[in-house]
Amino acid sequence: MIIKDSHNNLLGIKLLKGEVVNKKYFATENSNEMQLASFNLEKGEEIIRHHHPNQERNIKMTSEVIVVLKGEIKVDLYDLELNYHSNHIIKEGEVIALFSGGHGITITENTEFIEVKQGPYDPDTDKEHF
Repeated sequence: MIIKDSHNNLLGIKLLKGEVVNKKYFATENSNEMQLASFNLEKGEEIIRHHHPNQERNIKMTSEVIVVLKGEIKVDLYDLELNYHSNHIIKEGEVIALFSGGHGITITENTEFIEVKQGPYDPDTDKEHF
């Protein structure tokens, strides 16, 4: 599920466990500062060995991905002006990628999750509460 605000800004992408049906699904455009894809591959298929050479990139914002391993969270999304937009329940085996605007997370059950974001990360400048 692609989540955009009323100005067509990408706020997030939600990937549900049962929706990973395509062999390779790239949910983001190549121009996004972070890429998100899901894979549904069969035994014996391969992703040919490769590496990602050093690249100079200009990243303007911090994006993050949350993978819920166990439990459930509620993610509130806010637009670029930090006005409330929507909320999304993320359950075990589901993923949400957060791109722009703001967000808040409520733990609705005992939950284990993984958070991934670009680095380096400076806690003094890379997070503002509102």
